[in-house]
Amino acid sequence: MKTVLVTGVSKGIGLEFAGQYLAAGNTVFGVSRNPQDASHLQRLSERYNDRFFVYSLDVSDVDARQRFYSFLSNNTVNLDILINNAGVISGNERFCQPFGNLEQDDLCKTMLVNSVSPLMMAELVFPLMKVSPKPIIVNITSDNGSISNKNQHGKYGYSASKAALNMITRILSIDLRQYGITVISLHPGWVQTPMTKGEQAPLQAFESVLGMVKVIDISDLNDSGRFLDWKGEEIPW
Repeated sequence: MKTVLVTGVSKGIGLEFAGQYLAAGNTVFGVSRNPQDASHLQRLSERYNDRFFVYSLDVSDVDARQRFYSFLSNNTVNLDILINNAGVISGNERFCQPFGNLEQDDLCKTMLVNSVSPLMMAELVFPLMKVSPKPIIVNITSDNGSISNKNQHGKYGYSASKAALNMITRILSIDLRQYGITVISLHPGWVQTPMTKGEQAPLQAFESVLGMVKVIDISDLNDSGRFLDWKGEEIPW
């Protein structure tokens, strides 16, 4: 059995990751800014109260991350899987501002949450991952972050932040290879989540996460630094 950390665990893809890993018998640490407000998360926590540890954390908060690491290291000796799932569509968390109405603070917050924070989380838990027998860091990205495939207008902050996250994946894969840590970027597909509310997303979270878990399970150092989708197919940078 594995020990898994999932960020952005209160809803959507993060909640589904927690549910599937718990159902398979693993131990899961889940972080979210407001876990007390997530009824589905609370029910999952009650069902698996011996293996599911939920912690209130804003991943962009430096001091809060340090407090969380103290909690994490007091409750496990190693971490096998880090899933950097927490993210925002924009700084206002509701919609992306179009060209002509862009706001610097909005763009900077998007980069902080979607790009910088996953890197800082990886650095934070590194001491627990390097002692795992088969550690892997999974950065949940988007095909919006593919420069080669980008052919739609708008989503400046979101798309740029995911492209930056992909570069972070690539560099981390180089830096952490000597420690046996695999690092991959995973695109979950176009999934029905609170973030895609109002869109005609064809995928259910269950199907997407089921596929991603399979990709994670078979990935090793030979795959480190790759940009894959939920089916394990390569996406161009």
